[in-house]
Amino acid sequence: MKYQAIPNSTPNSIIARIILDMPVARRRQVFAGLVVGCVAGLAGLMTATLSPGGVTAAEAAMLAMFVITLPWMVIGFWNAVLGLVLLRATRNAAEAVNPALARTLPVAEITTRTAILSCIRNEDTARIQRNLDAMLDGLARAGHGDAFALYILSDTSWDDVARAEEAMVAELKARWSGSFDITYRRRTENTAFKAGNIRDFCERWGEAHDFALVLDADSFMTARAITRLVRLMQAEPQLGIAQSLVVGLPTASAFARVFQFGMRLGMRSYTLGSAWWQGDCGPYWGHNALIRLKPFIAQCALPEIPGKGALC
Repeated sequence: MKYQAIPNSTPNSIIARIILDMPVARRRQVFAGLVVGCVAGLAGLMTATLSPGGVTAAEAAMLAMFVITLPWMVIGFWNAVLGLVLLRATRNAAEAVNPALARTLPVAEITTRTAILSCIRNEDTARIQRNLDAMLDGLARAGHGDAFALYILSDTSWDDVARAEEAMVAELKARWSGSFDITYRRRTENTAFKAGNIRDFCERWGEAHDFALVLDADSFMTARAITRLVRLMQAEPQLGIAQSLVVGLPTASAFARVFQFGMRLGMRSYTLGSAWWQGDCGPYWGHNALIRLKPFIAQCALPEIPGKGALC
């Protein structure tokens, strides 16, 4: 994808203009230099800290563990720093790192067919039903019921949970009959886990849809977020996967609330910074993402590797 200046994401500082005008290849070189330099400097400081009086075996092991874990922390640090710069120095940071967003009309007609995939296994059906019901309600209120279909793809192995899933599906169908097509499928064998679950959907129903929105059991997305992803994919035929920013839902757990606060405070800058240097080759987190099905089905069916893996 070609990155170009966008009017409503125009840099309003010299620093932002410099980093946004860089080609993606140069951005990756700069980011690699920042990470390598920082890792080398911190490793050197740790070595100097441990070296007086000689380095014992325990200290050498400590130093090795420090160096092994250091790159992940440094990458996160520079992602957050770059994202913070973009947030402060541009009018629309998301469009600055993903120009396709600026070319997507927020009121464009939805002309495609999207499958919403709820991938579950031995889950709390009350929570799943609450989230799915709210998502369907939002899409229905927005007038997009005919553009979406819901697939509840179960790998559940417990019979009591399976019965609860069947009851949940019956209630969803009763409420949304005439508005949404709802399909429930339970596999008797959990072949290839979640990847196999999605592959089974692709082989059975994939050809009937343009896109698939992959959800986890605890996923929730607003109708606005879902339709924005769909409009983005419609406007940009080169996009294979469009992924939303993930933040934690409200919870009663004190630890989870602290974690959620950190996600809401830091994930935006972290994600923007990573998008700046990753360009059109970002990672797929496995959920809350819209997939273009035709190339996915044609290119992403990986063959089974013979033999046993290291953890088998």
